[in-house]
Amino acid sequence: MLAKSFVVAMTADIARSDYARPTLIRSRSREWLIACRWGPDGEYLSIATAGRMSDPSGHLAPGAIAPIHSLFGVLASESETDAASTFLLVRQLPIPIELAGTFFPADGYVLLQQRESISLISQIRYSHSCGWLDGREIRKDVPDPAPASAEAMAWHIEAKRCSWIGEFISGSVVQERRAIFAAG
Repeated sequence: MLAKSFVVAMTADIARSDYARPTLIRSRSREWLIACRWGPDGEYLSIATAGRMSDPSGHLAPGAIAPIHSLFGVLASESETDAASTFLLVRQLPIPIELAGTFFPADGYVLLQQRESISLISQIRYSHSCGWLDGREIRKDVPDPAPASAEAMAWHIEAKRCSWIGEFISGSVVQERRAIFAAG
């Protein structure tokens, strides 16, 4: 059974590349992410950057990590057999949705897999302008960025769940396994 509701920390390998040529990798980093799935049928997914990793092992996420920039996706397809869900990222946040951190408009997809653990692969492209409103950072979508714009690039993300004190998982294989091990 796929978890339809969770908040987990993830270790992520992020490759940043050119907007017009996503295969041209410009830099790489290891960062913390916070992935959150919610909604009446688990139809929403947010992925927030939460800072660079100082410990490259990434076995335990710091308790104080918090969302910085949040991507938002809607469920496009799901397969219980493959234990996988695909979400499409959006450039315009639906009006009633509020996210922790600054909304990061982007397009692309997230392949969320829930096998032994939770992992994801994502291909993202974005271009936006940055500003401030009521003391908070905002980012607005720019549909046709100028060539070599500093605010336009592509990301390739591979991430996997790690232990974190702030974790919540509901209705999942992980939760069922914990119950089996606890029962002895």
